[in-house]
Amino acid sequence: MVSVTDNKILMQVASELKTYVYLLIDPRDRTPFYAGKGQGLRFDSHFADALTPEEDGADDEEQPRKRRLIREIIDAGQRPEVWIIRHGMSGTSEYTAVEAAVIDLLMSVPVGSLPHAPLNMPGQLTNARREQARGHGIRSLQSIVDEYAAPELATSEPLLLITLNGENDDPDHFMPEGERRTFAGYKPEWRESAIRVTVFDEIGESVRGWWSISPRTIERRGIRHVVAVHEGVTRALFEIVEDSWVKAPPRKSKTGRSINDVAFRVRAVTEGPLFDEVVGAHGHRLPMKRTQNALRYWPLSS
Repeated sequence: MVSVTDNKILMQVASELKTYVYLLIDPRDRTPFYAGKGQGLRFDSHFADALTPEEDGADDEEQPRKRRLIREIIDAGQRPEVWIIRHGMSGTSEYTAVEAAVIDLLMSVPVGSLPHAPLNMPGQLTNARREQARGHGIRSLQSIVDEYAAPELATSEPLLLITLNGENDDPDHFMPEGERRTFAGYKPEWRESAIRVTVFDEIGESVRGWWSISPRTIERRGIRHVVAVHEGVTRALFEIVEDSWVKAPPRKSKTGRSINDVAFRVRAVTEGPLFDEVVGAHGHRLPMKRTQNALRYWPLSS
């Protein structure tokens, strides 16, 4: 969770969430220990309450269980994680009903250890699909904060920006090495910065092919790096391996136009001045520009 010095960002996030239902997670064993509802900075109030000095004569044994547990987490050098279950609901009755359903579920079914990110266990249920949450579905608070804290991209380095959306468990192409790629796109759990930094190689597999671009254009523009973008924010930076371009067999578009896709190899860039300029701790937000094209060149043309 962000520090108290980021209160301005927390206020912006709270304003966006409006009314919400949330979980507090013990980071030591990944178990939920509190479900609540609220608005404003309610999700952060428990931490502040736990830091408030005890009144004279207070009996530690009578301290609420939640407060004691938060103090234990703090003493261990950590902070409770916050997962936003639903937000932007229409009124008190709706978010009270969601809170009650969450509490009933957690008091009825043994949950055990939660994953390090929401929606990171899609194979646990037999549901064929997940109902649309219209952007208000479960997310960690930290992933939302990261997006609000992301500064605008301002580097002068020429870049190839590739937007990754959704998940594709059956990509159409074999990769240049002859192996069939089993995944392409962007997984929901990669929104979490703590997880994303451990899967740059997987993100690189989505980034490196196949795309309808010209290696000559990349060379002419002086581009040596490609950036994975998701929801308008830079998520990972890669160096294009020199002379690694490979062409796929030509294919036809719906209009009959010949399309020549290419793929290339990449190396993840995880630190250094360019990484800080392009990705950094929170990612960097791209200037608003309406486009359906997954490929863009930086600097953006007007």
